[in-house]
Amino acid sequence: MKILYHFRTRGTGAEAVHISGIARAFEKLGHTVVFSSPTGIDPRRTAGSNPYREPARTGFIARLSRHCPAFVFELLEIGYNIVAFFRNGSILHSEKCDAIYERHAFFLFSTALLARLRKIPLIIEVNELVGDERVRAQPLFRGITRLCDRFVFFNARVIVVVSPHLKRRIISQGVDEQKVLVLPNAVDAEDCANVADGQPMRERLHLENFVVVGFVGWFVEWHRLDLLIDAVAALASQFPKLKLLLIGDGTLREALAMQAKRTGIIERVVFAGAVPHAEIPAHIAAMDICVVPHSNEYRSPIKLFEYMAQARAVLAPRTESIVAVIRDGENGCLFEPLSSKSLRERLAELAQNDELRNTLGDQARQDVLAKYTWDKNAAAILQELS
Repeated sequence: MKILYHFRTRGTGAEAVHISGIARAFEKLGHTVVFSSPTGIDPRRTAGSNPYREPARTGFIARLSRHCPAFVFELLEIGYNIVAFFRNGSILHSEKCDAIYERHAFFLFSTALLARLRKIPLIIEVNELVGDERVRAQPLFRGITRLCDRFVFFNARVIVVVSPHLKRRIISQGVDEQKVLVLPNAVDAEDCANVADGQPMRERLHLENFVVVGFVGWFVEWHRLDLLIDAVAALASQFPKLKLLLIGDGTLREALAMQAKRTGIIERVVFAGAVPHAEIPAHIAAMDICVVPHSNEYRSPIKLFEYMAQARAVLAPRTESIVAVIRDGENGCLFEPLSSKSLRERLAELAQNDELRNTLGDQARQDVLAKYTWDKNAAAILQELS
């Protein structure tokens, strides 16, 4: 098949990892993917790129989203349907596409209309819904958002979600649950064919002979890195060889450094900065314990699967979508969400037991390669389409 893949995002950071992962998986299965987006970006080239550095923050759409009044920006999002309708219609005609795959966005309905008019199967990937906790504020025109959602969901052949929470919310609208497919995020099997050698990175970052607690992601409020710094600070006297490695960038970089200094562990924290996505495995392999400090009920953190692929001991919050992947004490450890005490206790348990870390990491890698790859996700999606 030839698949039109439409997304109304900047195509950077983790979203680009997801987009490129599914697109490459479709291509491995013998299909052709044609991208369509407001920026014209090919996410296969921007996967994991830093949205907090130039030129990501200086693009027209990025500047518009930061400085435009919310109601005006939402009107522009609604108006985008006109642009998308004609652009995607032209692509469907010229490329003779057989199916449409779209990353769901608020107010976006024109692609579903095109699919209905042209009788082309539509696959919708849903990562968030109005009313759930999100990075940006809730839309002002919520009623319009919900109307657009219903139109899209009822006209989609397959709806892909990353968590059971999203599935429940969609079928509560009267959508046939048989066409809603829950697929957690994943990793590229080829990229993870071998576990990276973390020793050179440990030497480069002066982490030899330390127990390294690590995080990969963006330094933003919703990741609650403050909880992780507090946990390491609380355990500092008990574990003199404990160090914290933070990979990424973001608006809270300076605040986190100040917190580390205030809690007396600034010498224990290594801020390695944002690194190219291809170098992430080597950085993860330099860690002994990989942490997801916080997640919510509908997210499926990509970092969780990247940690598992490198056979690291994972410590993550006990949310529904994470519990579907992590079996506590078998392929990772779980703590109660937003509980400093629970996070601290489970971190201590892992810090003092290298045999447990190795056992958890080995099982995590086996599980991610057996169940959570983009290739398997793509095959499941196309199976539902047939």
